Amino acid sequence: MAHSKLVLLVSISLLTAVAAVPAAATPQMIKQAKDAGFPAQNCQYCHVPAVPKKDGFKPDVDLNERGKWLLSEKEKQNAKDVNPQWLKNYTGK
Repeated sequence: MAHSKLVLLVSISLLTAVAAVPAAATPQMIKQAKDAGFPAQNCQYCHVPAVPKKDGFKPDVDLNERGKWLLSEKEKQNAKDVNPQWLKNYTGK
């Protein structure tokens, strides 16, 4: 009985964590940035909070300078999604 409660709690925790990740930013983007040679280790490479939330997302608050730059590039290029390859053109820190 205690084991099944633990499994249930872990399952709920994992589902909540997955649901909290915004649809536009994905762990795949971190991998793509790493593969391109950038030192991305987690969501905070572009976001301020460690675990960005989809609900209530505010670019001015939730994105760091790099993330704001990527968002502006997305708008400039009329792209559907942010492309981590654009980081090669980022001149900030």
